Amino acid sequence: MTRNVPHQNSFDTAKLIERWQFIVLLLSTAATITSIALNTQKTEGPSVSGWDAIDWANASSSFFAVGYIVLEILINDKFYNSGKEKRLDLVDHAFDTNFSGEKSTGYFNPGGINKGIYKLAVLSFENSLFTSVIIRRMIVFKWIVAIIISGLFIFSACLGNKELVNNLLQIAATGILVQQAIRLQQFSNRMGNIHSDFKALFNDLKDMTDKSSKEGEMVRNILNYEATHSWGSILLNSNTFAKLNPTLSKKWDGLKQNYKI
Repeated sequence: MTRNVPHQNSFDTAKLIERWQFIVLLLSTAATITSIALNTQKTEGPSVSGWDAIDWANASSSFFAVGYIVLEILINDKFYNSGKEKRLDLVDHAFDTNFSGEKSTGYFNPGGINKGIYKLAVLSFENSLFTSVIIRRMIVFKWIVAIIISGLFIFSACLGNKELVNNLLQIAATGILVQQAIRLQQFSNRMGNIHSDFKALFNDLKDMTDKSSKEGEMVRNILNYEATHSWGSILLNSNTFAKLNPTLSKKWDGLKQNYKI
């Protein structure tokens, strides 16, 4: 089946902003390293308009630190809109509606399941599998970046009070960077728990002819997944998704057989 995911365009835009944010972070880090080197060597360098090399390095670091913070706000806003489109597509597939205007194809793999709450739970179960596994692969890189860059920013801030504004901006950027890493870790833990809840639910459902008694639990798990996904505002890494997609698709097929979906 040809894969067509209309809401992916919105997520791709958010990911593009995220990539630019990472570049801005690297530029701010480079300026910070330059400032540290100049301060360590006690080198002021040539003066331009009354500014020496250290002043220009600090100004550049501050500029990019502000850019990093602004881009974080834009990413969160874009993620909200993208998530809304994705949820509409999810409802369309579960209930055969057309709220999104154009349904995705080749994105969900529920099999021949009748529309309704049960189908919505199956689609969320599938989402929880992919999300929980991919997020675990993203954590290590996020922590490495957070620790190294935050360490440099904090070290730069400890050099003195001369560049107070720059230090405050670096600390603010550091706070966001560490917060992202912590949130990603928490998101991974919570999504893993949600996926386990779905497995427990479908283990109970697999031999039940009348599944209506479990609809409350289905709705609870679905809401937990969507609320956690919205809270985390985490964009899955496209390269990691592409690499793991064949393996996870096979794993999902195995889960469907095990739980008689």
